[in-house]
Amino acid sequence: MDHLKEVTDKLKSSASQTEKMESLSKAFEIFSEESLRLEAAYSSLNQHFQLLNLELQESNHRLQNKVAELDIITQYLKSVLDNISQGIIFIDFQGIITTYNSAAESILNLRAHAVLKTPFWKHFEDRTFGFSMREALYAKRAPSFSSMSYKHPQAPYRDLEISTTFALNKSPEPSPTKPHATTQGLILMIRDITEVRYLQMIANRADRLKELGEMAAQVAHEIRNPLGGIKGFAALLCRDLADRPQLQQMATYIIEGTDELNRLVNQVLQFARPVHPHYEPIEIISWLDELRQHVLADPAVQANRISIDLKHQTSKIILYLDGALFKSALLNLIVNAIHAMPGGGTVTLNAEATEETAQISVSDTGVGIPKEHLAKIYSPFFTTKSDGTGLGLAEVQKVVQAHGGSVEVASEVEKGTTFTLSIPIKTKVAL
Repeated sequence: MDHLKEVTDKLKSSASQTEKMESLSKAFEIFSEESLRLEAAYSSLNQHFQLLNLELQESNHRLQNKVAELDIITQYLKSVLDNISQGIIFIDFQGIITTYNSAAESILNLRAHAVLKTPFWKHFEDRTFGFSMREALYAKRAPSFSSMSYKHPQAPYRDLEISTTFALNKSPEPSPTKPHATTQGLILMIRDITEVRYLQMIANRADRLKELGEMAAQVAHEIRNPLGGIKGFAALLCRDLADRPQLQQMATYIIEGTDELNRLVNQVLQFARPVHPHYEPIEIISWLDELRQHVLADPAVQANRISIDLKHQTSKIILYLDGALFKSALLNLIVNAIHAMPGGGTVTLNAEATEETAQISVSDTGVGIPKEHLAKIYSPFFTTKSDGTGLGLAEVQKVVQAHGGSVEVASEVEKGTTFTLSIPIKTKVAL
């Protein structure tokens, strides 16, 4: 550009036409050279820009791939957490809940969207899980294992096992580029053992009943032998006292007493025998209706103004049952329901089914069962009836458990009682 200015100045100062033409030619030559240089510079700059743009696109593509990988890993980890049967809660050292899986939602009856990113103490007491959360986070120390009962206002009690572990970063100091505040904290692993403890209780009860049954069978056999002799001699005595009616009546009382004892012994022996169901497919709805009609045909039921209703949510439920055993169990419940309504009332049979389980319930509108008796009703020989043996409900439970099911009771005094039999629906059974 300096050369061009020099030529231009010379062109202005020259008087000769020839010199002006030479200067003008020189100026064009210099201008052309500068134009080529600028064009080359622009081309080089454009190439550099395109190269940088390509590198930026590649970097952006790699970043998108990393984000996609991170999303996949995040979804994978979330899926793993949500499908773990144990509840998992992560609480950082500031007391903020940063992880809360689906199992924790179900066990604690609190939704994740309400709990996540909020302080622990907003939703739980400090010692909800059996230790002080504040002290544990401050000292970085907590019981590694504990058990407790948890109660949510809108849910029943749950028996829980709590395991704890601390997630600590090995780096001594956090930095702005590597914050550790939310990656360190306390991991709570929560296991709901309510069902396990219930099954343990059932197993313990079954063991006790088995031992009691064996003992009762031995005692019953020992009673039966002298009982036969007593009845025989009392019968002879009754015959010999034909001319003395008062004394003969006393001998008759002895015979009746031995018959009653013999009946009780037979019940005890029957209860002590193990149950071996002979399964057959039964369509429950029609079967229950036949049972209902059978009970209604009893004149005593009609005389006591008892009605029996049948309800069902589906038109057909097929279960593999021992019909005789199950009929005996249901009749026992229905008879109990009728006795619970001395002034008349309604017995309701209800049948429902899911994919895995059928529920058959027997409800009454009778006197109900006091709370203090509910825990004892399946115990042999426990009864509130003056003429009862206390073996009826124990036999019902025994039959239902032999079918792989369970019995639940709900009762309210002066309002009624409902027994619900839950039976697994089986598609293949050794008949």
